[in-house]
Amino acid sequence: MKTNSILRYIFMALCLLVSNKMISQEMVSLPMGGCGRLLDTNTSAQYANFITIFPPCLKVGAVAANANNMTDIDVNSYASLKPGIGAGICPIYISVGTTGSDFPANKPVYIDFSSEGFNFNASFNDASFRFFNNGQEVYSTPVGGHFFFDFGDSQSRKIIKVMPTVAWDEIRLSYSDFGIGFTFNEMKVYNILSEYYIDPMTYLSQPSDRTVPVGGSTTMTAVISNTDIDETPANVTYQWQILNGSTWANLTNGGNYSNVTSSTLNINNIPAGFNNNQYRVFAKSSFYTCSFQANSNPGRLFVNAVNNPGTIGADQTVCLDISSDPAAFTQTAAAQLTGTASYQWQSSTDNVTFTNITNATSATYDAPAVTQTTYYRRGVRSTLNGDVTAYQYSNVVKVTLKKSCLIKCIITNRMITAKPNSN
Repeated sequence: MKTNSILRYIFMALCLLVSNKMISQEMVSLPMGGCGRLLDTNTSAQYANFITIFPPCLKVGAVAANANNMTDIDVNSYASLKPGIGAGICPIYISVGTTGSDFPANKPVYIDFSSEGFNFNASFNDASFRFFNNGQEVYSTPVGGHFFFDFGDSQSRKIIKVMPTVAWDEIRLSYSDFGIGFTFNEMKVYNILSEYYIDPMTYLSQPSDRTVPVGGSTTMTAVISNTDIDETPANVTYQWQILNGSTWANLTNGGNYSNVTSSTLNINNIPAGFNNNQYRVFAKSSFYTCSFQANSNPGRLFVNAVNNPGTIGADQTVCLDISSDPAAFTQTAAAQLTGTASYQWQSSTDNVTFTNITNATSATYDAPAVTQTTYYRRGVRSTLNGDVTAYQYSNVVKVTLKKSCLIKCIITNRMITAKPNSN
C-alpha cells in the first residue's frame, strides 16, 4: 500500500498536461484600464515536475496551474506558476496555443502579468515568455532572472508588450533553474491579448506654433499613433478647436477654416485679428465598451502685420533768405503692429517718386536744409519670428521752400519848399 501511494504521488507530480477549447477573440475591459482582444487559442497546457531522474530534479511546492485562464473572459482569473523549493535542473511552464493557423511574425502580443513573493536563490534561474512553432522554440524574451544569492523582486500587475519576429503557434511562460533554489514566489498571467488599447491615446505629432503674414495661409497638424503596432484603435476621429477666453470651442468649415475634422487644419486668408489665436485638436476613438480620447498640445498662431503705419507731423514752410532747415519730423500717432518695428524715411520732389534717405531709420527724422520744395514720408515694417512684412507708409508732409520772406521797406526823403508869405 505504501508503494502504491508513492507511485500515485509520482504519477501526479511528474507531468500535468491539460488541453481545453478556448473562447476565441473575445473583447474585454481590463480592470487597470484599457481594453483588449483575447488571443485566439484553442489549446492550453501546464507542466510542473516534482521528482525526475533525467534531468535530475527534486522540487517541493512547484505549481503550474490553470493555463486556460490566460485567454478566458474573466479578466481577473489567472494562470499560476510557482517555482517551489528544491535542487537540480527543474523546468516548469504554462502555455496556450492553436492547432490552426500560425500567429503572424512582427505583430505584438500583450501579456497581463504580475509576480509576487520573495526569492532567495543559490542558483541560476530564468523566467521567460517563449514562443514555439510546431514544437520548436523560435523566439523568447525574459521577464525575470536571478544569479546565485539574488533576493529578487516583485512586479505589480502590468501589460508586457512582446513582438516576436517569427511566426508561432504556442506561447509559454517558462521557468527553469539550475542549482539549489529557494523561491517563495508566484508568477501570474491574467490575460494574453492580440490587441490592447490604452487611454489616453498617444500623439505621434503635435501642433507647432506658426507665424504668417497677414492675408497668408498655414496649416496645423496633430496625428494620433494608430498603426498596426500602436496601442490605439484604427477608428480615430479628429475635431479642431480654438481657445475663446478660457473655453475651447469646436471649429467649423467655412470662412478662414477647412479640414476641421481631419488631422491637418487649414487656416486661410488670415486676418490680423487672428494674432495669438490658439488651436488644438480633440481626438477620440472606441473599442468594444471602451472609449478613448486625447487633447493635443495647443499651437499658437502669430500674424505678422502692420495694422496702422502711424502718422507724422504737419506740413512746413521754410525761407531761403532766413533758414531752409525744416523742423524735425515727429510722429503724431505711433505705428500699430504685431512684431518689432523698423523704419525707413523717404523723400520726393514731385510727391510721386520716393527714394530712401540714407541712415534715416528711426521713428523720427530731422531733415537737413532743403534746396527746393520736398515731400517726406515714413515707412514702417514688422518683424515677427523671422517673418518680415513689406513697408507700409505714413501720411506725406510737404516742406515748401520760399525764396524770400523778409519785408523790405523803401524810405524816400522828400524836399519840401515853402514860399514866404508876401503879406
